[in-house]
Amino acid sequence: MYKTRSEKNYLWIFFTMFTIGLGQSLVFTSIPIFAREQGLNEVEVSLVFGVSAFAWFFMSPLWGRYSDKFGTRTVALIGSLGYSANMFLIILPIFLFDRGFITSAALLPSLIACRMVYGIFGSATRPALFGYAGRISSSKNRTTIFANLESGFVLGTILGPIIGAFFFRLGLLAALQLNIRLRNLESTKAVLSKPKRLKIGDQKVWPFVVLSSFMSITQAIIFQTLGFYIFDKLDYSAQDAAVYVSISFGIYSTSIVITQTFITPLFKSLKTMMLLGPVLAFLSFIALIYVNDIFSLVGALILNGIGFAIVRPSYASALSQSHDESFQSSAAGLLGSTYPIGHMIAPLFVSLYVYGYFYLYSLSAIVCVITVAFTMFHPYILKTNEYK
Repeated sequence: MYKTRSEKNYLWIFFTMFTIGLGQSLVFTSIPIFAREQGLNEVEVSLVFGVSAFAWFFMSPLWGRYSDKFGTRTVALIGSLGYSANMFLIILPIFLFDRGFITSAALLPSLIACRMVYGIFGSATRPALFGYAGRISSSKNRTTIFANLESGFVLGTILGPIIGAFFFRLGLLAALQLNIRLRNLESTKAVLSKPKRLKIGDQKVWPFVVLSSFMSITQAIIFQTLGFYIFDKLDYSAQDAAVYVSISFGIYSTSIVITQTFITPLFKSLKTMMLLGPVLAFLSFIALIYVNDIFSLVGALILNGIGFAIVRPSYASALSQSHDESFQSSAAGLLGSTYPIGHMIAPLFVSLYVYGYFYLYSLSAIVCVITVAFTMFHPYILKTNEYK
């Protein structure tokens, strides 16, 4: 699959996504602990990541559009450097506070400001690189390419807690290599004209944005409640629950990587993938309601991971194939803005957990049913010949 110079650049894009996954996992597992030790509570820590998610939501479509104007290489470099800067800056306020250089009142605003670097500039990486991948890949292998690139990020999140502290600096190497590898390629050059813009109301755009948002919300619900669920439903101690949560997330992420690497390429129809993924996710949420032990819980999570791994690249590929080369980065930017939506909106639904996990996971299952129904009955998604 990777024979030409352009196709070999996929491997560097994969490496870039891998390093970003390493850093993200390291930040999410370490910063909350360090911040709590300095006196911040859970709400304040979540605010650090929440504000960054809002910044990502608004900036991702803009970077997608301007990737065509300033060139893929330039925007990808901005994103990689933004990620690298965030990895160094995010720990700086805690270090300065611990040494007495800043006050407790300045700690939270400083953390938010440093994390915003990732939301504003780090959000440039995905639309630039996925737009480039969309331009140089054929419709036949685009879904596989997108799935492999996604699995690079997920693989990074798996290995982040293990090797992230040693290798997160690879982000700088990734930025340097992207600058070298993408130089003088026709598909990455700037056009220096008004950037192409996809209208969100276009029937070839908004359905995929809506569907991706639905699935993002259901995944975020799992992320935000799994710890409580294992502690409450399976009746483990707090210490044991923390161990099982880590193991469960590791297995969940592994199921996504394996599916996107070995199973997704076997599909011949994007439309089948867009239907099968939410169906598997629906079954997993029904299973979560009735599990009684850690083994059945892990089984339900694997099923959910497989469903999510199948459906996510199908939306990206379908949206990409619905538009010509001049709109690839813009399409990637719009779809990229849906990924933080889950973590922005899910807390509204997570409040149902107070009344019982049955209601929350039942609602998640209903969202999956709505996703399937929307896919089946929308006049464009299954009836178009833009993609197969």
